[in-house]
Amino acid sequence: MVRVAMATNDGESISEGHFAHARKYVIYDVDEGSGDVRFVEVRNNPLGNIPDIEDPEVIHEVLQQLGIPMHGVTKYQWLHENVLKDVDAVIAGGACEMSYRYFTSSGVQLLFVEPGTPIQTIIDQLRSAVKEELEGKE
Repeated sequence: MVRVAMATNDGESISEGHFAHARKYVIYDVDEGSGDVRFVEVRNNPLGNIPDIEDPEVIHEVLQQLGIPMHGVTKYQWLHENVLKDVDAVIAGGACEMSYRYFTSSGVQLLFVEPGTPIQTIIDQLRSAVKEELEGKE
């Protein structure tokens, strides 16, 4: 079983930009033995729900109130440990180099697709890919 998190703002499609700033993650389990893709849950991402304000002091204050590190590896470590600790892969529209290195060195695959790609399209592609692989082993 592979657990996949899809970075989204609307619950329907992959969000633009850095996956760490998506409002939520839609979580699915992919059964590598059958190709079944099962919905698990939707998880809110506190990093994605920070007010869209240009004032760095306000943003810093909100992060501090939430107990979330503001910068660097510790921010991604917090996200991994508190929101995405049980996922094997994240499907997103993008990431920065630091988050990419942190997550991949922690054993999490980061897969990138075009922002706006419908989550249902990705689910269909996951099913097809697993079934093709299984047929190739026969």
